[in-house]
Amino acid sequence: MKAAEFECPVVCEELDFSAKKQSLGEKGRKYARMLSGWAYSEFYKQLNSILSNRGIELIAVNPAYSSIIGLVKYLKMYGLASDESATLVIACRAMKLSEKIPRSLTAYSEMNPEKHVWSEWNQLNRKIKRSAVISRRCDYYSVSNWSFLVNLDTEEA
Repeated sequence: MKAAEFECPVVCEELDFSAKKQSLGEKGRKYARMLSGWAYSEFYKQLNSILSNRGIELIAVNPAYSSIIGLVKYLKMYGLASDESATLVIACRAMKLSEKIPRSLTAYSEMNPEKHVWSEWNQLNRKIKRSAVISRRCDYYSVSNWSFLVNLDTEEA
């Protein structure tokens, strides 16, 4: 196991679908089958058991905004796939590294320094979803200027 070889912990997102499982009937049979097939709590128990027997720490981190942070900060910079960039965010989160929005983006939106950084990512995520510039994950590779975010604010007014 690579974690034992490199003497490092294993990091995973702490996913909890219990609230979503409560509303399975509303979403349809296919969605219900997909969610019910994932036994995350049992998976985490087994993984933690295996790792603790080998003396490896399991760090579970909050999954909030890991995909959007990875897409914005790391996808283009390192030429990664979207899942790889989200994985990099999860690893950085385990190491307690910064998740601040890059300066190239804060110039295009009003950020409140008193709020948690995730509120800024939420605001950015909503703006990106409203834009016509980015509609698929591969579009993040071609973004060279984030000025389209300013146009979204002026259109709303």
